[in-house]
Amino acid sequence: MKRFLTVLCAIAFSGAALFAQKSPYMVNVGYERGYRADVELSWTKSSIWGISTSQGFSFGNGLYVGGGVGFGAELTKNTLAVAGLSDNDVDPEYSYTPESNWKAGYLVPVFADVKYSFMKTLATPFVSMKGGIVADITNIGTRTFFNPAVGLDIARFSLKVGYEYQLGIWRHLEGTHMHKVKLGIAYTF
Repeated sequence: MKRFLTVLCAIAFSGAALFAQKSPYMVNVGYERGYRADVELSWTKSSIWGISTSQGFSFGNGLYVGGGVGFGAELTKNTLAVAGLSDNDVDPEYSYTPESNWKAGYLVPVFADVKYSFMKTLATPFVSMKGGIVADITNIGTRTFFNPAVGLDIARFSLKVGYEYQLGIWRHLEGTHMHKVKLGIAYTF
């Protein structure tokens, strides 16, 4: 996964540098005043893959305020531990394939999104903050989350790394604290 992200970042940075020399029309869209939308793909260390969209208003000075919704899938190991079982304890009718040792949980986040890009240039650093509620629709529970992040805007693409804190507030997640590192890549329309 680290190699994939490294190669992806290298391609994005190289492409941005080439386009910046050839096209005077490619600018940081965070500075264009008006409606803005983006689509983001994200990944956290605990094997949560997600896609989200944010819709809002850019004030023309680097500040963006909006809201969004997403969908995520969390892959976790089943609680059945087969490594410590003897051959007499293992049910021969049960298949211990890699597929049966994993289960998926589905998440729906609803959030507010604030982002500030520091410069108008093609490649510029930014800071962002997302916060809202995540509904775990598989296990029926909710949690709040806050996701501060830093990153780099390159024309219409954004690469970012952030810290996500979640606090369970209802049902099976109540009182549970979660800390995650989150990586994301977004495209702005």
